[in-house]
Amino acid sequence: MDHYGDELTLRLSGIADTRLLDDDAALTRFMRDLVTRIGMTVIAGPLVATEHGPPQKAGKSAVVILAESHAAMHTYPHLREIFVNIFSCKPFREEDVLSEFHRLVGDYEITERTFTRRGEEWPRDLTAARRLWSAQRIPG
Repeated sequence: MDHYGDELTLRLSGIADTRLLDDDAALTRFMRDLVTRIGMTVIAGPLVATEHGPPQKAGKSAVVILAESHAAMHTYPHLREIFVNIFSCKPFREEDVLSEFHRLVGDYEITERTFTRRGEEWPRDLTAARRLWSAQRIPG
């Protein structure tokens, strides 16, 4: 592989069915199903937390720590939106991620999307990586 890993960030808007976006058990199941579908290995989680406050800021955050890195989502049921971040050193298919979200909430619109190849400059050799990291540190 010519880069360390891939990172997908999404903003899903106009969520058709928001019922499960405020349900801890449903979000826990969803995160397990999502990472299983994209072929990742769970190390810790899923963990689901509630953000209380005014409707425009209230929702849930769900995160799972993976052997390959992490997957996280933040739901805003009152705004009918979800923010997603998946980073993995193991390749995965964006189509599989989108399909799982369709299973969770039905239709939605992708209003922000970034798929980034991360670590193209970072050497896989640990000795070379240490030298690069040391050279980039600011003394002090």
